[in-house]
Amino acid sequence: MAKETSGLLMNVIGTLSSLSSNEQRDREKAKLEREFKLSDQRLEKLVATHHRDLANVMQIYSKVSVSINDARTRIAMVKGQLAACRGLLHCRRDELKKLWLEGVEHKQVLLMLNQIEKLKEIPDKINENIAKKNYIAAAQLIVEAHENLQGPLQNVEALKDVRSDLATKQERFYKILLEDLSHYIYVKSSNDVLQWKRAANAQPAFQRASSGRNSSGRASGNMMTKSDAPKVKSLMLEIVGSSQSSQDESSNQCISNIIQCLALVNKLPETLESLKSGMGTEMTAITRKTAQQVSEIHPSSNKNVLKELFEAVMEQMRRIVKAHAVVLDSVKGLLKDQQYNNDVVMYTKEDVWSQVQTVIQVLLSQYWDIGSTASKSSNSGGSFSSNSQLAAADLNAYFSRRRQPRAQKTTLFRFEGSLHSISLNDSNSDHCKQDSHGLDGSDRVLIVEPNARLVIEIYQPLMAFVQEIETALGCSSQGTHCALHVFITVFTRDVFLSQIHIEMGTALDEATRKLDMWKSVNPTESIQNTKATRPLLQSTVQVYRCLMEIRQLMEALPQFAQHFLGMTCNMLLRYSETCQAAYRGLVQPDSEDKRVISATWAKDEDIHRFLRSLPSWTALQTVRAHRNSGATDGETYEDSPEEIKQRSAKETEILTGNLGDAIIPPHEILADPAQMRILALLQESLEWFAAHIQELANVITRSGASESLLALPESNVQTLLELAKDFEDLADTCLLVLHLEVRVHCFYHLVPLGRQAQFWLNGDNQEPDPEIGRLSRDLTAIDESLSAFIQPRKHRVRSPKMKFNLFKTHLFVSIAFQYIFEGVSHLVSSIIMSSVQHIRRMNENGVKKMCRNIFALQQTLTSITLAREPALDHARQYFELLCTTPEEILNGILERGSQYTELEYIQVLHLLNKSRPGTASNEITRHLERLSEILGELGVTV
Repeated sequence: MAKETSGLLMNVIGTLSSLSSNEQRDREKAKLEREFKLSDQRLEKLVATHHRDLANVMQIYSKVSVSINDARTRIAMVKGQLAACRGLLHCRRDELKKLWLEGVEHKQVLLMLNQIEKLKEIPDKINENIAKKNYIAAAQLIVEAHENLQGPLQNVEALKDVRSDLATKQERFYKILLEDLSHYIYVKSSNDVLQWKRAANAQPAFQRASSGRNSSGRASGNMMTKSDAPKVKSLMLEIVGSSQSSQDESSNQCISNIIQCLALVNKLPETLESLKSGMGTEMTAITRKTAQQVSEIHPSSNKNVLKELFEAVMEQMRRIVKAHAVVLDSVKGLLKDQQYNNDVVMYTKEDVWSQVQTVIQVLLSQYWDIGSTASKSSNSGGSFSSNSQLAAADLNAYFSRRRQPRAQKTTLFRFEGSLHSISLNDSNSDHCKQDSHGLDGSDRVLIVEPNARLVIEIYQPLMAFVQEIETALGCSSQGTHCALHVFITVFTRDVFLSQIHIEMGTALDEATRKLDMWKSVNPTESIQNTKATRPLLQSTVQVYRCLMEIRQLMEALPQFAQHFLGMTCNMLLRYSETCQAAYRGLVQPDSEDKRVISATWAKDEDIHRFLRSLPSWTALQTVRAHRNSGATDGETYEDSPEEIKQRSAKETEILTGNLGDAIIPPHEILADPAQMRILALLQESLEWFAAHIQELANVITRSGASESLLALPESNVQTLLELAKDFEDLADTCLLVLHLEVRVHCFYHLVPLGRQAQFWLNGDNQEPDPEIGRLSRDLTAIDESLSAFIQPRKHRVRSPKMKFNLFKTHLFVSIAFQYIFEGVSHLVSSIIMSSVQHIRRMNENGVKKMCRNIFALQQTLTSITLAREPALDHARQYFELLCTTPEEILNGILERGSQYTELEYIQVLHLLNKSRPGTASNEITRHLERLSEILGELGVTV
């Protein structure tokens, strides 16, 4: 402050000295005076404002100064006293040292007595903490006691009993910790899963009890409805799940505390070794307990009980693995602390998963009955393909009249050298070792009968569990598979699939070799078992069931879908060959030179293609497509007679041109209606079967697109479609044979009519010709044989007794049946009308007889088709022309137009001429010329 003041003063003096005139100095002086006055005023103002504070400060300062002076005086007195004391102590130094040493000794003795008293109380405190589950406090007491006993009290013999008691307490404490740790790892985890299962099954029982009370009439106002059931179940599971989450956290904390206690008492290495060696025993005990409780939950076995068991066991294994992970994490955390021993040999998660896989394998071995299944498979003498070949050969022998060589059964493969059998042999020694650990299965509890087919129900949950294991073990990155995956795959491939091969081969063998399998199935049984609406061949139903079973296997075991698809194709190929042999046995006569006309024509590619191009076949395919698309037929009306005539005209013309003039030998027709019945049954069965094969192929294609199945080779699916086409083609061939056979029968019976029958009669004969009777009986027999086996559909038809457009109510007419018999009346009409050229003479009685023939056939066909056949009316009117004169016929053409072809008019005019002896020879020529002129005028061509 002084420096600042002096510096300011020097500045003022320097400023004044630097001024050159007095005026400037006076101005500067006046300025300094003004500022001084202002500063003095501010100082006075501040003093006046803070006068009270300044007074207080001065008073406090005075008090502090007095206190300091007093303290200085007292300090001087203390110094003097200390100097005197020091002098006195120097005089008694040895005596004081002796007293100090005695005090230290007594203090140490007192401390040891206190430690001994605490040691005597520690066992009771340990018991108290153990009883309260306060394990950490108990462990700390044990550690503290050990430190005391190993420290200053190490040589105290009086504590020998305390040491022994403490060692006993420590060992008991270790066992308790180990038991509790096992409880949290194994028992608690498994009980939690079983508790969840009980909660899931409690709701249906509650619902049944509620419905029972409701039905008895009590407490009906508070009953739970069906719509409330899912809500109640969901709420129960949500409550159990939320509580489970908190319980898991509590269990994890308890496990961590137990590990910490074990580390405190230096029992961590023994604990880890015990946990590692006891995994198998504990897990096996859990599986037995779970099996017992699942059997209690489901007293009556059902197909899902094994799946529930394995789902429960796998969930338990997951929780056990998580619990072991908590153990390992806790140990690792403790080892990071330097106060614990780092020389601890730990087991790994791979060890836990390995033991889990072993336990699951043993459980699977029990339920899959691997030993007996493998022996049955290895002792089986045949394979699927060899059985199928034998079945086809035997069916050929049955349906054919030629001897067929029998195929020899040979063993294509055995299982002794398979990977699975080798693994079984290797595992026997492992199981012997595991007997001591509880894995022998001597007291096993089986909730279902052991069977290799049980793999179907549990394969997908197992593979999902295997995927979890491989993810946990990092197998995917290594390109390997875990042991459980190998075990399941080897069993499924080498044992289960072999058994399926044998079963399918046996089923196909039964379907093709037993004669009963080629009889029809009862419609009621067929509807129940196959959802079919028509009688089917038992063999087809048998193969269909195999097909549906393989389809279920493909869905249950998607990893083997390609194998099952190949098996399906092989089975269908064998059955296709069997059906081809059955067809040949039906239509092939004794000798090669005697052929059935209908079968020969159906076999000929050109004729076959021609028949499939006809309008009648096109109409059939249209109806089939409409039915297969899933649309309902509803109530449809039959086609008009004109439409039927147009569809049948071309076929009638071709058939008449090929068979109209020839007498057909008896061996060229299928005379036995039973043959046609079997042929119709084969046609309906194969058509139905082909549709289901096509459906299976579509399902596989859709499943592959949605990735619900593994990607299947397009070639396999294409093979399946080709097989479906083969069955459909054979069904179409059978239908074509039936279609042609009915028409060949008409030629067989009616062609001889014009050549052999007499129509120049003296009397009125009321009976039809024998050929007409035979044809009527033949057609009726065919109708009776086919009507029971051809698929019906709802159809409205015209009543044969009504001339108007009236219809009967719901009658059943078959699509294929309609194709077989539609147009027969047009063919019959054409054959009978063409017989005019072979009749020598015909009078009025002969015309009546021919009309009766036509009427008899019309009645027969009407009873078959349930429709009036106007084509036969046309034929009857044609023969009624023979009761008129040539002039009346020609005038009728002029008046009503041409009703027949020119050839038909020519033939009837020739017969009229032959039937009237004495007619001039030029009359027929004149009538024919007149006919030609009239038809020319009308624009009618031949």
